[in-house]
Formats: sequence, structure tokens, C-alpha cells
Amino acid sequence: MLLQAWDSRVENTALATILPDGCQDLLFTAYPGHAPRWEVTTLDDTPYRIEMPADTYFKGFRMRAGIGFSAADLLKSLHNLPPDHTGIEDRLYAFTKLEPLVEDALEALQEQALEGGRVAHAAARLGIHQRRLQRGLKRHTGRSAARWLALARVRKASRLLSSGAALVEAAFDTGFADQPHMTRAFRQWLGTTPKYAPNLSLGYG
Repeated sequence: MLLQAWDSRVENTALATILPDGCQDLLFTAYPGHAPRWEVTTLDDTPYRIEMPADTYFKGFRMRAGIGFSAADLLKSLHNLPPDHTGIEDRLYAFTKLEPLVEDALEALQEQALEGGRVAHAAARLGIHQRRLQRGLKRHTGRSAARWLALARVRKASRLLSSGAALVEAAFDTGFADQPHMTRAFRQWLGTTPKYAPNLSLGYG
């Protein structure tokens, strides 16, 4: 269930851009002069910016894409967590679940993103009807299969460009109709153009 545990301390007040990666974080934040708090981040479809005050401490637990859970129940389970956060992974495993259909569907869509395929191709790869794949993802993640494929496609294209691929090559390899189509997708999902593609790593796609 846990993709990555991370922590960060902000030395000087700064603005950070948060990019969609298909994942949600269980996030612990300690602001100067405020009581520490836990929260669950949203599943984002567009980039956004947040202000981080100086001396703020973040500790995050990034959950795998497609994880299902009740944010209220998960947060409630943390009320008696020790100050050093011992046992946090046990809580995550106890209060989260990844449906087999969701896991298989997301993996198939990632593969199709690099092959220029479609949702129907992902369903065929799994040997199920396209409608079953679409309904399963929508029911368990709140997002459509087309949305998951679009996110995987733009993130894979971004990584190809960061590794030195030409624009036309990255667009072709990830199924975009042309470069302008890829540029529009980059602006929607990443808030930038392919020329300034971020080097994306963890996350869906």
C-alpha cells in the first residue's frame, strides 16, 4: 500500500508547485506556532501551488495509485499514534485496500500509455470487457479510465523528454495525435510546455 515515505523541512518561506501523480499522501505537518496536524491529500487533476512557511516540517506517506480508503477512519486511527510515528505503516495497511481489478487496470493503462494504445486495448489485454474496466475504476477511484490513461501518457512523455527524446518522438511513442495535442496536455496536467518538461519519478505512469 505504501509507495514511499518521505520528509522535508523548509528553511525559508517558499512556494511549491504540486503536480498530479495519481497518488495521495498521508501527510503530517508541523507549522511554527501551530499544533501539528495529519491530513490526507487530494487526488489532483491539475497542478497547484502552496506556500510553505519557514521552519515547516513535512512527513509524508505516499500511497499507491488506486488505493481505496476512508480518510476519516484513517485519520481517526492516528489519534493515539506515538510521537515518533511508530506503527504508521500498520495503520495504512489496516485502513487501505487496493482492489485487484484496479491494480491490474492501472498497470494495463500504464503499458498502453507507452504503446500509444487506448482504454479498449487495456481491457483486451486483461481479457475483460471495456465497460467492466471503466466501471471498476470509476467506482473504486472516483476517476475514469480515460483520465488515468491521460495522466500516465503525459507523465511518460515528460520522462521521455527529460531523458533526451525529441518532441515528435515523445508525442508519437505515447499516443498523442501530434505535438500541439501533447502541448495542451502538458499545460493541463503539468502547468508547463513540453520544452520545460519536469523530471518525474514516483507516482502513477
